[in-house]
Amino acid sequence: MAAEKLTKGRLIQIIVTFAVLIAAFTWRTIEHSDNKLMNETSCIAGDSCRFEFDSSDYKLELDSDQAAFRVIRVSKLENDDFVEYQGESHHISEFISLDNSTQFTFTVRNSEQVLQVNVNNR
Repeated sequence: MAAEKLTKGRLIQIIVTFAVLIAAFTWRTIEHSDNKLMNETSCIAGDSCRFEFDSSDYKLELDSDQAAFRVIRVSKLENDDFVEYQGESHHISEFISLDNSTQFTFTVRNSEQVLQVNVNNR
């Protein structure tokens, strides 16, 4: 089959196949969005607070002595999500310094979704 001549019909078939592939890749590129599904929750924290995100339980721990917080994934041993606070990305379970420990907002990001958490002391 490799030694056959390129006929007009075969050339049209190749062009149509490439056109379909290019159209599919172009459509998928245009439709792809970095704006992931955003959820929001509030947390009233003294020393700790629990919340659920993407079928997993998380725990927020506040360290008022060092003005820091961390988020731990309770329901799964792998802590492979990320916490974003003030434009910086931190690995989950890492302590993050706070400017204002009475009220702050952070986001938890996994591969598919984003959760914004608003924390208050009241």
